[in-house]
Amino acid sequence: MNSIAKKRCAKLLQMAAIIHSQNPILSKRYVDLARRIAKRHRFPLDSKSFCKSCGVVFIPAKTLKVRTSAKDKVVLYLCLECGAARKFGYGKRGRRGQEGKRQPI
Repeated sequence: MNSIAKKRCAKLLQMAAIIHSQNPILSKRYVDLARRIAKRHRFPLDSKSFCKSCGVVFIPAKTLKVRTSAKDKVVLYLCLECGAARKFGYGKRGRRGQEGKRQPI
């Protein structure tokens, strides 16, 4: 049952991206339906595919502006509909395996 719900959510998000230019209200409805199905069946949706605050599907250069910061190792997603900003980290958080090992005396 869970795999059917995941497939349905993926299809709804895909349809929302396709139809956004013709009917943005219907596109938001598809995203809302996908979020409700995922909540009911208790599995996470990819949070990089839609805005959590206004529910619009992310389409680069139409509804989304992407900025990167090499200094902070952060990708910033700016929603062009509501202005909400989300940060996603990338890269290693340190050298794993080097800091935690004890050095022989």
